[in-house]
Amino acid sequence: MNIVITGATGYIGKHLSKFLTETEGHRILPLGRSMFREDMSGHLIQTLTHCDVIINLAGAPIYRRWTPEYKKELYDSRINITHHIIRILGTIKTKPKLFISTSATGYYPSREGEEPSADTTVFDEYSKVRGEGFLSDLCYAWEKEAHRCPASTRTVITRFGIVLSPDGGAMQQMLRSLKMMKVATAIGPGTQPFPWISIRDLCRAIAFIINNESLQGTFNLVAPQQITQLPFTNAMAKAYHSWMTVKVPRTVFRLLYGEAASFLTTGQYVHPTRLLDAGFTFSVPTVDKLLEGTDHHTVNNLDLSHYMGHWYEIARFDNRFERGLIDVTATYTLRPNGTIRVENRGCKKKTPYNVCKAATGRAIIPDLTQPGKLKVSFFPGVYSDYYIMELDEENYNYALVGSSTDKYLWILSRTPQLPEEVKKKLVTAAERRGYDTTRLKWIEQL
Repeated sequence: MNIVITGATGYIGKHLSKFLTETEGHRILPLGRSMFREDMSGHLIQTLTHCDVIINLAGAPIYRRWTPEYKKELYDSRINITHHIIRILGTIKTKPKLFISTSATGYYPSREGEEPSADTTVFDEYSKVRGEGFLSDLCYAWEKEAHRCPASTRTVITRFGIVLSPDGGAMQQMLRSLKMMKVATAIGPGTQPFPWISIRDLCRAIAFIINNESLQGTFNLVAPQQITQLPFTNAMAKAYHSWMTVKVPRTVFRLLYGEAASFLTTGQYVHPTRLLDAGFTFSVPTVDKLLEGTDHHTVNNLDLSHYMGHWYEIARFDNRFERGLIDVTATYTLRPNGTIRVENRGCKKKTPYNVCKAATGRAIIPDLTQPGKLKVSFFPGVYSDYYIMELDEENYNYALVGSSTDKYLWILSRTPQLPEEVKKKLVTAAERRGYDTTRLKWIEQL
């Protein structure tokens, strides 16, 4: 499908664009702010006429001091752009099948200093109340504008929790002091609700909504776990071996951010009732799952002679050794002494001819009781891990290969193309192990 995304260059937009193109096979058409100028109306009309789905992520960052001028920017970047899209949709004959407009859990009433208990009010999509203050009013106006979408287009409002991933957003900021000084920082008092969702599940949830044509209306995109800020910080501190956890008083954030500090010192208890009822399964339902190490266990049985031969690289986590390479293959040959000859080959697109190169190395199985764990060397005395984690054990037609860290991941096949059901099977297996599959780069095979 052709999917238009506003805000495609932002943190969420980049992850979502990559996921929808490389995992789901869609074509992404990014809409920058310049497309909403009056002199670009013709181009915008043409783009929206030829798209199947619109995902509206546009909006200035909320993590700044809310001066009167910045409040106007927050409003204009959300409501005005949404209004512009809706106005165009009302004029075109061929309308998109689906319009997804984002919002936030800030729509709901905030809680401050309230630990979850049996009597705690948890809001879901059926709750008829909304909060007070600027953030709630902003979400309400944003959603109200989106609901003006023509009736012939399926409309979905997604209320995001705090989106977490180590490579960006709020979590990257939280990890800064942890990694540099081994000190975890909690926002006082630490008892405020912390609605969150992993970037992986956010991308999967949006794909789920796109693929299930019966879904419309409002959906909370939050993990099902109810947690407050201090336990979340303590879990991060444990995972990253912090020396201590420091509570920063709310007054510090109020001095720094003014009214915007309420975004950090309060929160909402929110549940994804409609997503769960529709059959969506969270790959990261708890903070412990978010922070746990990646599962690198390998296959228990390996017929090495059967594994030898030619493999095509279908997908990978990009790395400095393969950056920019297409048409990547690996050929393994078992030598009489039990070592393995490895020949990797790949090409870079150049004009008028592609430039191809090959590298030859060797591999060994250091422990015969763990046949799925190999060591590969392309430089004398320097070995890297090669872990065969998933394998077509009957025919050896495909494999999922990683290492002792989560920096490397490959999907390999005996043929240049893999059936979609096999690709999804291997991606699901990688997600189950804790890999962020939005990082997978699908490789062009010539």
